[in-house]
Amino acid sequence: MNNLFTQPLFEPTSSNTNSFLDGILNLLHGNASFFTVSPVIYFISYVLSFFGITMIIYCLVRMVEIDNEEHAHLKHACEELQARGKDVKRNERWDHIQDLINSPNHSDWRLAIIEADSVLDSLLEARDIPGGGIAEKLKNISPGDLSSIQAAWEAHLVRNRIAHDGSDYEITQVFANRTIQLYEVVFRELGFI
Repeated sequence: MNNLFTQPLFEPTSSNTNSFLDGILNLLHGNASFFTVSPVIYFISYVLSFFGITMIIYCLVRMVEIDNEEHAHLKHACEELQARGKDVKRNERWDHIQDLINSPNHSDWRLAIIEADSVLDSLLEARDIPGGGIAEKLKNISPGDLSSIQAAWEAHLVRNRIAHDGSDYEITQVFANRTIQLYEVVFRELGFI
């Protein structure tokens, strides 16, 4: 038992190392006398090499196909987005109201509210709601027909105060923005914006 652990499993000698290196050189030069390889091993290595090369080529071709499919899909999606963008028309009146309400000038805030009320009148008229003015038209609308009717009333009352009291009716930008937001709720429901 003691002999087993004291004896080395492999004793490298210069002759073993030289003969191993000579065998590798002979193999590289085509003289496989050092290694005796059976024809079955050659066949298996050729088959495995052919399979590996085939898989590499397949993966490369498939990667190019996937890249082309993704590129085509992205191109189609971009074209769709561009087509949608062309269909969306800018609402110039609403943009003008937004410009006025974002102005630092007090008179522009008043003008924004008056302009928004004018848009509301046009929208109600387009729906053939009977009445001589906005107040009469709003009275002729049932809450079931327009769920944002309360917002319309509140905004219209602010417009009336501005129209009747003029510059005596003080408004802040916060109050003007809130009024425009009321109009915005109504305009969205009516499909204006």
